Amino acid sequence: MQSTFLAILLGTAVGCQAPATAPKQAAVPAASPAPQQPALDASQVTPPTDSSRESIKEPSKEALREPAKPKQSECKFLCPESVDLTALVEAPPKPASAEHAKDEATLLWLQDRRMREDESRAWRSLSFDLTWFDEALDARLDPTWYPIIFRTFNEVRNDVSLLMMDLPESFKRERPHANPLILPCLPREDAITVSGKVTLANGYPCGPALRATVFAALLSNLFEDRKDALMERAREVGFARTLGGVNYPSDVRAAEQLGTALARQIIAGDAWTKRKVELQDELAVIVQLRERAPKPVEPEPATDAAKPREPASANPK
Repeated sequence: MQSTFLAILLGTAVGCQAPATAPKQAAVPAASPAPQQPALDASQVTPPTDSSRESIKEPSKEALREPAKPKQSECKFLCPESVDLTALVEAPPKPASAEHAKDEATLLWLQDRRMREDESRAWRSLSFDLTWFDEALDARLDPTWYPIIFRTFNEVRNDVSLLMMDLPESFKRERPHANPLILPCLPREDAITVSGKVTLANGYPCGPALRATVFAALLSNLFEDRKDALMERAREVGFARTLGGVNYPSDVRAAEQLGTALARQIIAGDAWTKRKVELQDELAVIVQLRERAPKPVEPEPATDAAKPREPASANPK
């Protein structure tokens, strides 16, 4: 009896309750106070030295705007360190030069005369890739059917992009819309992001026209009978850039000149020669499918019976 009475007293002292007949509700634990960080004694803090300040110094804005230098190991067919752009293409026209004024006059002339269908054709060029040349090759290029071909041209695109990241300072040129009279119908390219860094979008030489020219020249090396159609298809990309008001005509001319020179260097290299051997099977499939495709039926020349009769004379003899 006494032990029972002592147990009840002890339970009350520690906040225990006797079991009730009603179902118990789960007790919500009280929030524990956040641990406080111990205060540091000023004598324990070591002041930073000059060398430590230098190690944590933030990079300058100029360093953030400059794209990273391409590495030779990242390139497959071109070596940026061995390509002298100033020897392959001349610098752009000066802003106050007569050639620059001619460029602006050409864009204004195209701007006044372009129609809605012209703008639509220019917009289609924004989706430029290897399939842009399907019509010129009379074949359907698909990455699932021709993986080595697509991998090859993706590597070529990467090489050209790495090369363009290291343009000389003398090549820097503003976009046409710096002139308020020029109103582009294509998206403006004021800045681009390369390797996570923002840099000004240089208009010289024209990047899309450069890639299109390199692609067309390399495809012409693989399909020599289609050279004229391939190069014409590449020129459409450059014309779309001027029609759209985002590149000057001299930007496109420089891109075509540089693209032709870079394609020659690629074709003369050992890497391209070896890759052509790997491409033989896929190239043979394209040729076979093209030969099996039905040829368009040409209309037969009209016979004498089918020729229309001449109208009778109004005044018969």
